[in-house]
Amino acid sequence: MIKRNFTAALIAAGMLTIASLAQATVVDLVNNDQGTITNQYGTAIFQFTQPQPTGTGYIDPFLRVQASPTEQGYNTSGGTPFDDKGGPWTHDITFSDLQSTAVTVNGTLYFKILVDLNEPNGAKSTISLENIQFYTSQNGSQTTTNLSSLGTLRYSMDTAGGDNTVLFDAGRNHGSGSGDAFLYIPASAFAGTNANDFVYMYVNFGNADVTTAGGFEEFTLVRNLTPVPEMSALFPIIGLLVAVGSTRILRRRRMAQVNS
Repeated sequence: MIKRNFTAALIAAGMLTIASLAQATVVDLVNNDQGTITNQYGTAIFQFTQPQPTGTGYIDPFLRVQASPTEQGYNTSGGTPFDDKGGPWTHDITFSDLQSTAVTVNGTLYFKILVDLNEPNGAKSTISLENIQFYTSQNGSQTTTNLSSLGTLRYSMDTAGGDNTVLFDAGRNHGSGSGDAFLYIPASAFAGTNANDFVYMYVNFGNADVTTAGGFEEFTLVRNLTPVPEMSALFPIIGLLVAVGSTRILRRRRMAQVNS
């Protein structure tokens, strides 16, 4: 009887493991251009991108992490609690900064972030994103290693029911500094956040099968700024305004002549 109960327990445990694995999502950006992860926080989109502009102001990171065979960290101006790279490329951001990246995709509002990978070419060019989490707090420049104390958890790529992963291939683009993929995080997960609250983004790269082996990985906000028209585009508009103004002046002169 005891042996039968033990066997049943093993079978139940095995079925639970299989069920947990079945719920996990693997987004493959090695062979595909886009994938999604859906959980209780909403649906996040992960999208491969061709090299982005490298001029000042576009690749302006707020987080860099670097270590091997795994790496983790979060943005803060207070120090380097994990594998964060100190310097101007790792610092505090506020929710208003994150809001500046807002875009609408298929009727849903997202915050848009660019990840730039720096892994070696060849067999070691792949890298796995094991988790990404967002916390908000009234306190900036935190340096704790206890993530739960960072503040309110707003979004997590992983859930209790699934260990989700995003696979990248840094070899699809050339080197660092031009970007590799866009991350679209559902804005609905941040409901009730104040504009002045600090936002901490935690990331974890690498596992036993897909390790980190190169330089740093960095993240930058893709700000949704309305472009200023070039002067050549303004010339027709200026010409039209001048023509309208001249016509009005001529009409007034003619009316004055008629009435005199």
